[in-house]
Amino acid sequence: MISFQALPSLTRSVFALWALALCIANIACGVHAASKKRYALMLPAAVLFIPVYLIWQMIFDISLFSGTESLTEVSRFAGELDLWVWLVVFSALTAASGVLIGYNIHFGRTAVTPGAIKLFLDKIPCGVCCYRDNGRVLFSNICINDICLSLTGAPLLNGNHFREAASGGIKNVSGKVWRFSFRDIVLQGETLHEITATDITDEYAHTRQLEKDRAELAQLNNELREYYLSIDESVRHREILQAKINIHDEMNGLMLLTSAAKSTDTEEIDRIFSLWARNALLLCREAAEVSGVRDIPDIRDLASALKLNVSWQEPVPEALSGEQRKLIFSAAGEAVINAVKHAGATDMSVNFEEDDLYCYCRFSNNGRLPEGDVRFSGGLANLARLAEKQGASVSVSSDKTFVLSLSIPKTG
Repeated sequence: MISFQALPSLTRSVFALWALALCIANIACGVHAASKKRYALMLPAAVLFIPVYLIWQMIFDISLFSGTESLTEVSRFAGELDLWVWLVVFSALTAASGVLIGYNIHFGRTAVTPGAIKLFLDKIPCGVCCYRDNGRVLFSNICINDICLSLTGAPLLNGNHFREAASGGIKNVSGKVWRFSFRDIVLQGETLHEITATDITDEYAHTRQLEKDRAELAQLNNELREYYLSIDESVRHREILQAKINIHDEMNGLMLLTSAAKSTDTEEIDRIFSLWARNALLLCREAAEVSGVRDIPDIRDLASALKLNVSWQEPVPEALSGEQRKLIFSAAGEAVINAVKHAGATDMSVNFEEDDLYCYCRFSNNGRLPEGDVRFSGGLANLARLAEKQGASVSVSSDKTFVLSLSIPKTG
């Protein structure tokens, strides 16, 4: 078998190039392990680099000083070895270097490393930044660097300056709406500050549209409420008209009954006169409600016809407008009717109180107290709707006496 020293110069150059390639490969493995902070992998790379480098130097010695006294004993010994020994050694070193390179590649693709984290954070659509108390930036991805450049006109060099620029939480940057979040984290006993920026352009646009739709819906609800009130008013006038027609028909019948009644039948005469008084009272009441004209004498006349004594403790406050006075007299008429109809009352008092914002009107009677809660229906429901249109409110209480209360704002 031929010795390595007896090989042609070109063949020895090929072995030298092979050794140089192995040196570079092991250096690359060591640098890659250091960048991944896998310092344990640097030791195999160094162990493989040393023999490969020595072999490379021996090839140069054999090529330059073969047959001279300058050739070292080690190089002379290696040169006298058979070619197959060199092939075995180079093959073993190449296989070991290949295994090391393959492991580094596999580890880089499968393990969570700082480089992998940086690569991932650079690809996400939100910005992330972490810095110390003095403003030194420890980490920032591409997205937040671009945001900082657009927002401040300068690169992200100081976390405290960027936080001042992003204060307020929501910023419009380069046609997009970003929401900034700030929090403190503790890492290895040190408090760090984190800033995250989230793209909320679509959510912000949807929120603005939702607010606009809510405003339009509120306006539509107000219009519908007014429309329903107008419908109630129309129905009420129609019912009043129908009631008048019925009363008119009853009047005609009463006139016939009166003409046909015998003057000697006292019981029949009393019944007929009771019907006359009831129909006349209803007709006068509806006429007053249609005209909208009612005052204290009208309330007293209505109460007197129903045999109810009404006592006005104070005059109606002068600060109230004409519409508010009409509301009070409407409430008074409703209170008189309900006191007689539902409670069998004989006395009712009207009191007024005032403060800086409201005028309070209370109608109290000595009738029977209602059983259970009072439901607002019929006249009370209409009164409540009329009060709502003026910003007033209607309430009832029945502790010791039944009280109908009306709270009217002075501002109208």
